[in-house]
Amino acid sequence: MRRLALALLICIIAASLTAQIVIITNANHDCIGDGCPICKLIHNAEMLLKQTGRILISISVIYEALLIIPMAMIMIGLLCIYFSTPVKAKVRLNN
Repeated sequence: MRRLALALLICIIAASLTAQIVIITNANHDCIGDGCPICKLIHNAEMLLKQTGRILISISVIYEALLIIPMAMIMIGLLCIYFSTPVKAKVRLNN
């Protein structure tokens, strides 16, 4: 699982670096108007960067939902049990 995650991370980094290099090297090209292949290439590179960002955001939200929130709920429950003593929970009946 770690190898798969590492391979995915390397692919994401390589794709984003390649897209940035393409955008930087072709930023000041001589555009021929509609149907310019370099403009299409720059547009595709920009879309790749946007999609990669969205994927990373969704992965981090899923990670938070699956791991961090349940762990926080467990910790809050343990704290409530720790600070709740039988003396504090005692109810006095005066009837």
